[in-house]
Amino acid sequence: MRIGNLFLMALRSIRRNKLRSFFMMLGVTLGVASLTALASVGEATRKQVMERFKNMLGTFDVVIVNPGRASTRGMPSVVTVPPVLDANDARAIESEVPLVKQVATVQFATDVEVTYRDRAESPSVMGISSNWAEVRGDDVAIGSGITAEDNESLARVAVIGVDLQKALFQDEDPLGKQVRIGDVPFQVKGIMKSRGVGPGGASMDNILFIPLETSAKRLFRRDYYTGMMAQLRDPSRAEQAIADITALMRERHGIVPPVEDDFTVTSPQAQVDRIVDVGSTLRKILTGVSFVATLIGGTVIMSLMLIAVRERHREIGVRRAVGASRGDILAQFLIEAVVISLVGGFAGIAIGVGGTLIVTTLASLPPTILWSAVAGAASLSAAVGLVFGLQPAWAATRVDPIQALRS
Repeated sequence: MRIGNLFLMALRSIRRNKLRSFFMMLGVTLGVASLTALASVGEATRKQVMERFKNMLGTFDVVIVNPGRASTRGMPSVVTVPPVLDANDARAIESEVPLVKQVATVQFATDVEVTYRDRAESPSVMGISSNWAEVRGDDVAIGSGITAEDNESLARVAVIGVDLQKALFQDEDPLGKQVRIGDVPFQVKGIMKSRGVGPGGASMDNILFIPLETSAKRLFRRDYYTGMMAQLRDPSRAEQAIADITALMRERHGIVPPVEDDFTVTSPQAQVDRIVDVGSTLRKILTGVSFVATLIGGTVIMSLMLIAVRERHREIGVRRAVGASRGDILAQFLIEAVVISLVGGFAGIAIGVGGTLIVTTLASLPPTILWSAVAGAASLSAAVGLVFGLQPAWAATRVDPIQALRS
């Protein structure tokens, strides 16, 4: 018998038993919906994590050196970090570690009041070396950035983020205007491009940059750094670079085990990978649960179809009496199972895609549909129908047509 005819017969049987068909589809629908949504939301979350870390760090081809041990808590600031990193350390790393291309340095402070006329804000204030923007990959939207000449001349100039611009200047053009950082006047020479939000969800645009030498000698009056960023020649060798920098810093600081390091060297990419791995592990667990739910749906299909075979003995007997072969009966019931599972699977995909779009919108995640997961879910639903429909189909072929007609 032609496949088309068998397919039509399967559809008629499904329509005749709507409630039973619905329950057979339900388990597959829920499992596939979960698989689709979890995979897509997980990918959207991964993208957001990567984007936020990039907003904070600018790039992943660096190694970061911070003062203090790895267990040190809180945001590093010129008033909280130990005074252990200085210009000599930066020059040594740049000249003695072959994997390092250049080193950018920073003095970071919070809770510093910045005022313009009668308006005041407390942004993050960063004294930066002239190569900081280059290493981070930052760009100035309007005006110009911090230059080597600014650092050499101890210029009192500032480059501000867009959030600080809106808070202090509102509709005014800030270029050339004077702000006061504490009691020290600085002239605004540029506005940074927006950096969005960081990993914790805080804005990265409420910020003010000044020359590092100016911050050290005219503002904070401290000659140590709150951090250094070493740009790598080969980002794939970050672990080796960390080992080389650590060895050099221990030698320079006279640290001999078991004495703990007074600095911390980290790789941003490794930090991101650890966070993504945690999310990936959770997603794998939930995906496993969804996969089990789909298999349970397949078990429901098999159980209800076995019941249906017993109820349809007479139909099977009539079909065998008019010339249907065992192969035709097998194909009919297999097609029914596959169709039911596929319809449930496609309904699950639709629910999963819709749920993903709703969740990503509500959670402000980048809208992401992982189409490879959608294709996998469709294939899984077809496989579930085929595998779990085989036993009922085989049972249907074993029905004795003579006994079925007498029943």
